[in-house]
Amino acid sequence: MSVHLRPVRSLSSARLGPVELITGGLLSTAAALTMVGPLIAALLIRRSGADRTHPSAPLILLTLAIALAIIVALTMFAIARRRRRSGSS
Repeated sequence: MSVHLRPVRSLSSARLGPVELITGGLLSTAAALTMVGPLIAALLIRRSGADRTHPSAPLILLTLAIALAIIVALTMFAIARRRRRSGSS
């Protein structure tokens, strides 16, 4: 019995195409939008005066996670646009 091995590309040489980058950007945008709802709810609860003894660190971390997801999505869209332009030429 012989086993056929096929070469595996390393991650450093892997290059995502425009379609994969746009898909990743859309997924990152969806993740950011799903985190906005709980953040708004938590801020409204906190503003109404309900138990201010809880630390605000989770709210700060959630805000940073949303910002990071949006930045990643915009970066993916920009890279996809640049690759699509350079591929069309």
